[in-house]
Formats: sequence, structure tokens, C-alpha cells
Amino acid sequence: MIGRVLSGRYVIQEVVGTGGMAVVYRAWDKKNNREVAIKVLRPEYEQDQEFVRRFSREAEAAAKMSHENIVNLLDVGKDENMRYIVMEFVAGVTLKEMIRREGRIPTDTAVRMAIRILAAVDHAHRNGIVHRDIKPQNILVDEQGNVKVADFGIARLKAQQTTRIDDGQNSALGSVHYFSPEQASGEVADEKSDLYSVGVVIYEMLTGEVPFDGDTAVSVALKHVSEEPRSMRSINPAISRGLDEVVMRALAKESFRRYQTAAEMAGDLRHALLRPRGGFVHYPLTREEQEKVREQQRRRAAKRKKRLRFTTRIASAFVGLAVIGMALWYFLAVHDMIEVPNALGQTEQVAYEILSDFTVEKFEEYSEDYQQGTVIGQSPEPGNSKKRGSTVTITVSKGSQWIYLEDFTNCTLEEAAAQLVSLGMPVENIGARYVLSEVEAGCVCGQEPQSGWITREDSVTFEVSGETVVVPTFTGLELEGAKALMQAEGIQLGQVTEGYSADAAAGTVIAQSVAPGATIMAGDSIDLTISQSVETTYYSVSYYTLVVPLDNLPVRLEMTTPSGQVLTVYEAVLSKGTHLLELTSQEAGQHTVREYLDGVLMSENTVLFE
Repeated sequence: MIGRVLSGRYVIQEVVGTGGMAVVYRAWDKKNNREVAIKVLRPEYEQDQEFVRRFSREAEAAAKMSHENIVNLLDVGKDENMRYIVMEFVAGVTLKEMIRREGRIPTDTAVRMAIRILAAVDHAHRNGIVHRDIKPQNILVDEQGNVKVADFGIARLKAQQTTRIDDGQNSALGSVHYFSPEQASGEVADEKSDLYSVGVVIYEMLTGEVPFDGDTAVSVALKHVSEEPRSMRSINPAISRGLDEVVMRALAKESFRRYQTAAEMAGDLRHALLRPRGGFVHYPLTREEQEKVREQQRRRAAKRKKRLRFTTRIASAFVGLAVIGMALWYFLAVHDMIEVPNALGQTEQVAYEILSDFTVEKFEEYSEDYQQGTVIGQSPEPGNSKKRGSTVTITVSKGSQWIYLEDFTNCTLEEAAAQLVSLGMPVENIGARYVLSEVEAGCVCGQEPQSGWITREDSVTFEVSGETVVVPTFTGLELEGAKALMQAEGIQLGQVTEGYSADAAAGTVIAQSVAPGATIMAGDSIDLTISQSVETTYYSVSYYTLVVPLDNLPVRLEMTTPSGQVLTVYEAVLSKGTHLLELTSQEAGQHTVREYLDGVLMSENTVLFE
């Protein structure tokens, strides 16, 4: 197959994956000059109508969908007797390979990947397609960490699915480790079956293990039906209680107790990041639990009825007084009572107009279901009577607290910040630091966190490419001249210290903290050492041998005198070889000399001045 050209267009290059039904190749699309992935039905199945139908069904399912987290279908064809599907090529690994390599995936990464997997599953479900084979082997992770769901080979339209489990040498239709209990029982699979499988995938990402394992496909299937999975926290205590609760609900045996939609499950995963202690996951009641609740209600009703007979006799004595009191109250107050209108679903501005007869108190909260500015709660509820001018409380949606952080590389800082502010992130949560980079000055060259889902309360820090300056030579200049040159070049003056020099006049720069020719950012500071203005009286001259291993190597000698003064006594760029240097000191006694080659301390020696 390698080198073969399908339909005169697709050049087969290499095998990138194999499965029971097909082989996947990397190929070159000569028409559009791009890499593609081609899934080719195995020759032995060309005459098998079941496999041909499954292969065609994958193409049909993929054609119904277009989503950033689903591998896109590009073409379908047949070359002689060879059926093939052309898809986008995803450079990366499968999620299964990633789990094998890393063992356990960090919680934040796993949750964000799971949310994107659920986005793909939700898109499929909205298009009437149930995947039926969600597993890490069918999830691709590209080089940027983006996930894409692939392989809709056993997907079918809703209400058309059945599942078959083989054992022995035959492989299960789909992978039994990720089957839902209803699939394991051979029953119809629906959207909740896919969500169970996603729960298994998350379980494996966080623990490195599948919830159920066994020697045969049948034994694993039976465990899905009859056994409860171990808590993830018993395997990996670092997993939060909230996240454990979300996955355990996804793995519920009865499908009605699981999440009913992918969006609902994704919402609870987001809550798990914000509320790691849990307590927000709620299961629908079973039939037995519902019957217990109804029985308790019947008992309470019987007790209330018994108490009512006794209370009625006492209450009747007060009825006359109450009627008189109510009549009096009615005439005094009821004329000022009005019905509370319905502001639910209205914009904030419209709500204030509708409730103009009342004092409106507003609260805000995030909502995944309602747009920003929409009234999502009201107290008292519409239809109740309330005194004119009294307080009515409304709750207004702040919109979703989740926003997608894009990769802003090569955008200007102003553009990146403006987009985040437009999404509802407070400007004070946006920071920047300037760094040396090959990216154009003023543009973003890095960001923390990387692209992905974040909340509006998170902070984002951009690394921005700063303007660069080539450091000039300051040595030999007077201090004022060095200051003027720094100002002209956009360099800040750092610390100024004094040192001794045998050759430099007092007040002259004899050393600088950054070597000439180095590249720094505009606004960075450089320290200077100037020659000390004292009368020079040397006690002695000593000669120092310096071996330089490379050409054009910056050299600096620091000397500590017996009185504790630290002096830069020599600084230059020297050629390779042995150099004899003359050192002088105003103090007698043992001096310590430190050699710095290209800024690195190489040796420390003792020199005697007499």
C-alpha cells in the first residue's frame, strides 16, 4: 500500500493505526497540498455486508458533524474494490498512549480534556448520533494538547443501537472496559451510555486504572452490570471529593440516575474545580426511594388530619374575632396591596420597569443556562400580593463563569487584554511581564495559563516581547557622560560603587555589570563602578598570572583587601593564552583575588602585598 495513489489524488505514505475493521494511513492530498489520514476497509471485509454497512455508517455519521473536538471528515471514496474515508490528520497520540506514558494525568488537565470530550459528545447527540464506543483509543491528543474524538465506526442513529459481546478470540463490539451496563447486557445504547463511557475515561485519566478489569470480556461485562466501582480517592487520594462524586454519578448502574446530557455533566465538572469538597452532585430518586417518600408523606398527612380535628374546635372560638379583625384590616390595608408581576426571563432594565411599584433589590450570580443580564430568580414569586413600595428581590445572571482562553501569541498586549475584558474578566486580573523574545516588540510571546477553559475570576499573565538594547561601552566615560548615554539608549542606572584603578582618573567608569555588546531589554538597569577620588599611594606591586582558555573571553578580577574592601582591579576582554597582570594595592598583607571568566567564578587565590 505504501506509495499507492488512491483515486489519482491521495498518496499513501505510512501506517499510523490499525483496527479490527480498517487500517489508517497517513497520506498526502495532491489536490490540496496537505497531510490527511485515510481509513481503508480491510480487503477481507469488502464482501462482508455488515462491515461495509459499519464502514459506510462511520462516513455518514461524520458527515453530519462539524466540531473542533471531532475529527473532521474530508472525503469518501472507492478505488477499484478499496473503500476509504479521508479525515483530517491529527499529529499527536491517542489518549490511551498518553495515559500509558504518564500513568495519571494532572487533575486540571484531565478535567479540561474531559470537558472538551463532552463538548464533542454533546455535538454528536444534538445531531442524533450516539457514538457507542467512547474510549481513550478513540480520542486523539494533538501536540498542543487539544482533544478530538474519532472513530464513529459503530455509531448509529438513536433508537437503532444494539450491542454484541464476543469472548475468546473475538473482540467485543467496542471495548468492554468502557461499556455501560446496558451495553454489557446487550440492550439498546443511548446518550447516557456514552456518558457512562466518558466517566470510565475520566476515571482512567485520574487513577491510571479502569474501574473494572478481568480475564475475559464477559467477566468484565458482568462487573459493569453487578459491581460498584471503587472510589477514585481510594486509588489516588489527591483527587477531590467533588470530582469523585461527579464520576461516580456518571458510572451509576441505572441510566436515569446518570447525567442526562453531556452539557449537564460538563457543568458539574466545572463545579468540581470550584467546589472540590463536593456536596453539589444530586441523584434522581429510585422507584423504591420515591415510594418511601410518598409513604412518609401519607403518614405526615394522617398526623396532620388528626391534629386538625382538635385544632378546629379551638380555632372556631376565635373565628368570630378573626372575621372582625380581618374586616378591619381589609378596610385599612388591602387597598394598598397589589399583585407582584412576573419579571423572570426579562432583561434587568425591563424588570425594573415591570416592578416599578416596588423597591427592587438586585443580586447577581453566574449561570450556565441564561445570558448575562437576564432575570433568573425573583422573590416573592410572581402572582403573590405585596404592599406597594415594599421590597422585591431579583437575581440577575452574570452569564457563564467559564470563558475560553485563546492562544494570544503574536497579538498585541492591548488586543489580548481587550478581548478578555470583553468576555467579562476584570482588568485587574490581567497582568504582563516583559521578556526578551524573537517575537515583535509589544506582542505576546507567552501566557499563563495556556489556552483552555478558565473562570472569569482566574488571573492571566502575558509574557510580552520587550524592546531590546545593545549595551554600549561605559568604561572610560565620566559618570555624567555615562548617565547621558544610558538615558539616550533607554537604560536605567543601577547602583554606583567606587573602586580603585591605577590608570583611570577619579570619577571615571572603570567597570559595568553587563558587558558591552550584550542584548538587554529597554528599561533594564546596569550597575557602574567608578574610580575612587583619593590620593594614590601604593604599598606594593604584585604580578598575577592569568590563563585564558578561549579567544574574546570577558575577564574580571576582584580583590578583597585586609580591611575588607572589595575592589574590581582588572576587567577586559582577552585573547586565548597566558597573561601577566600587574596588581597594586594601598594596603599591605594578604589579599584574596577572585578570577571571573565570562561572569563565572573560576578560582580564588591569595596574593601577598608587602
